[in-house]
Amino acid sequence: MPTPVYVFTGFLDSGKTTLIRDTLNDPQFMEGAGRTLILRFEEGDTEFDEEFLTSHNAFLETYDDVNVLTAEKCRELDTIYHPFQVFIEWNGSEPLTETVLKDMPDFWPLVEILTTVDGSTFASYIQNMRSMMFEQLRYSDVIIVNRCTPDMSGTMFRGNIKAIHKRAQIFYEGNFGEPCEFKGGTLPFDFNAPVIDIQDDDYGLWYMDVMDDPEKYEGKEVILRGAYAEDIPGYHQSFVLGRRAMVCCQADTSLCGITVTGVKINEMKKDDWYKVKGKLKTVDLEGGGKTVVLYADAVQYYTAPQDPYVYFS
Repeated sequence: MPTPVYVFTGFLDSGKTTLIRDTLNDPQFMEGAGRTLILRFEEGDTEFDEEFLTSHNAFLETYDDVNVLTAEKCRELDTIYHPFQVFIEWNGSEPLTETVLKDMPDFWPLVEILTTVDGSTFASYIQNMRSMMFEQLRYSDVIIVNRCTPDMSGTMFRGNIKAIHKRAQIFYEGNFGEPCEFKGGTLPFDFNAPVIDIQDDDYGLWYMDVMDDPEKYEGKEVILRGAYAEDIPGYHQSFVLGRRAMVCCQADTSLCGITVTGVKINEMKKDDWYKVKGKLKTVDLEGGGKTVVLYADAVQYYTAPQDPYVYFS
């Protein structure tokens, strides 16, 4: 049975070891797990003591050189430890090797790359060591920005990270691992602008926000870009504009759509992309609750983005 591999990367003392310890302490993640093999390529202030390792059925191998991790080495370690899962604590000053990214053996498939970022030093590092941060973030599935405070700029974090890897999921934590809420929020658009212009990469966050609190958007002027996703039976001036979010793969998607009304759908074509400007109004749903409808003022063709899918961070 294949052994899943999780790679933890980030600068020294950014919280990699703490994240691994927290993961091992997570009963939901560890339910049914056997022994864990930890391959450590960098030592910081936080350690894995023997008592902790024994109590979590974990085994530690420490190396100085990342190039030691080859397919042959993986086979050797698999024979020695027969692990249920492998955690690799990478040296964040080293780029991820081809072995990790592409050539992990079939019996040790790479499942996820997680990057820890110290929020208190992020602005300085992204300005002065951007190339190193680029290597850490460019392949990461999950990015944990820790040591955040409410006064920090969530928009600055998100903008810089998404410029490097827009598909990554981002989580913001305070000094003790609790979720951090920024005073200025993390919405990537100006909610108070006369016209809220929702860019391609921001549609997912906007959609979650408007579905969660539709009344907040009552009367707001917006610009949306999306595909003509669905007709609305019985309505000749309305359609569903939206984008699709991958549930698990490109063959399994769900529609994140909004009703647009006041348009000439006979001049439009299903699956074509459009840019729509108009005003949002809240309406009651039959089963209770509310949603929004976009009353269009202007509609024009739009070129579909290279990556048309929705992302929610």
